[in-house]
Amino acid sequence: MEILATGEKIKRARIYKGLTLKDICGDKLSISKLSCIENDKIKAEPEILQYISKKLDIDYDYLTESTKTQLERNLKMLKSKKSIEGYEDALKYNLDFSLKNNYYDLAFEFIHILFSYYLEGREVNKILDITSTYYHICYKSGENEHYFLYYCDMGKYLFSYKEYDQAIIYYNMAKNILENNNYKDDIRLAEVLYFEILCYVSMKKFNCIDKLTFQLETLVGQIEDNEFAGKIYHLLAGVFIFINEDKFMEYEKKTYELYNDNPEKMGKAKLDFAFSMLHMNLRDKAIEYIREGLELCSRCDEAIRVNYIIGSIGALMEYDLYDLAEELCDEALNYAIQSGNVKYIDRAYYYKAIFLEKRAKYEDAEMYMNLSLDALLKYGGKSEKVNKYMDIANMYYKLGAVKDALKYLTLAMKFEDPL
Repeated sequence: MEILATGEKIKRARIYKGLTLKDICGDKLSISKLSCIENDKIKAEPEILQYISKKLDIDYDYLTESTKTQLERNLKMLKSKKSIEGYEDALKYNLDFSLKNNYYDLAFEFIHILFSYYLEGREVNKILDITSTYYHICYKSGENEHYFLYYCDMGKYLFSYKEYDQAIIYYNMAKNILENNNYKDDIRLAEVLYFEILCYVSMKKFNCIDKLTFQLETLVGQIEDNEFAGKIYHLLAGVFIFINEDKFMEYEKKTYELYNDNPEKMGKAKLDFAFSMLHMNLRDKAIEYIREGLELCSRCDEAIRVNYIIGSIGALMEYDLYDLAEELCDEALNYAIQSGNVKYIDRAYYYKAIFLEKRAKYEDAEMYMNLSLDALLKYGGKSEKVNKYMDIANMYYKLGAVKDALKYLTLAMKFEDPL
């Protein structure tokens, strides 16, 4: 995947064959000119390159292939094969080379892939390290397309770490690109609206989503990708539980049709609908949906089951339905530990600590809460860490350990106000 300019290719081939500059030159060109060609200080004429390629017995097309063409070939390979050994280093190498040569269109492609790679791996510090470079590339290219994707990527990053207010700011900037710069694209607008509504739903700001929901509803018929259309109908159905029962039933049916009896997706939909029902105080119906989802996810692999169970526990606890939540907790903990996923382990330990605390088993609760913190510190964002420190501070306060309570309260305050 190494990228070489024409001069570097000539120099390497000459040295590999044990030839001097004089050996190559003959009476066709001077030593000083060949030296300049090798150091890419001047561009050689086609006939000179033909002569050199024959002298060195190397392919003329290889010799004359531009660095930009090599970058484009590497980009195509990196887009299609994430399993390449040294994938991250290859992306960074190609990104650096593109920037060095002012190929900002290609630099954008590489950094967009790199950002997504870090986001998928929850590499927070690495994401933060490249965000300023990412924006700089957008500025240099000046392309609306690049700004749009940058804003969407930042929105997804902030959403994934539950920084919903900040994510909405970036999604609004992405919408502005679509609406104000003759860059109209209804499919992309639907994607932005989808995530923006998800942010508001995640914050339970249901009063903010009516207009956005109706706007997304007008676009969903244009979505040809069944997977994305299913996600949109899934979201719309959950929102229409608050607005219109008939529309909820219509979109619920479309969701299941597009999910094509996939138990993982249908189980997730059941849980999301149950969450909305709990908010509307439809408790019996919500529990029915949760149990249906549990049945669906029992057919899935371990990671999917634990994700669903942990989500169910969170929804049940939020609305004080502790009996069913506690019934699920030990099962969630076993699955989480077996999966090795730190996010699941964090949530399972946390819920176990909460149940123990409610039973006044404070020493056991302390142990599980600290195990939860250890897991969270390996992946969590700022708001998640603040909430965890506040939970631990509250727990120590109940234990009468004021010094420890103040310690974690101080840590939470430092995260909220780093200045």
